[in-house]
This record gives sequence, structure tokens and C-alpha cells, in this order.
Amino acid sequence: MTRRLVHFVGFRDDRYWNAVRVFGQPDMIHDAWDIYAANDTAPGDLVVFANGDGNQKPRSFTVEAARSRERRASGKDTLLESS
Repeated sequence: MTRRLVHFVGFRDDRYWNAVRVFGQPDMIHDAWDIYAANDTAPGDLVVFANGDGNQKPRSFTVEAARSRERRASGKDTLLESS
């Protein structure tokens, strides 16, 4: 028998501790609901979102990729500056 895992998604403030009080300590913490986070879940797992509905579709990119694109667009990416 497989144990149900608890996933927390997008918690960045004291709401994390409120969620811990209700659901217990998470087994996994995800910065964002993206393809990687969705692939980490199994049927029957509990996914707790800091924001949004429980039926939201995962994004197709990671938070880090989005931040990298923003840095490149603003011209602050060190890799672009050195080339």
C-alpha cells in the first residue's frame, strides 16, 4: 500500500504555518504549480495551493525559467552582458 503524500504549492508567507496546522508537515514543497510539480504527484496525493483553485492546470515552465526570461528581457542577465 502506498502512502499519500502532501504537497504544498506556492507558499511564501505565514500562511505556510496555517497550512501546516491544518494538513501537517508537507512531504514536498513546490515554488509553483508547473509540469515538474505535477509530475511529482501521484493519484491520491493531497496538493495544497497557497493561491488559486485546486483544479488549476500546471504551467509548462518553471519559476526559474520565467525569472531568467525576465532578466534577459531587462538586460540584467550576466550571460548576455558577457557575450
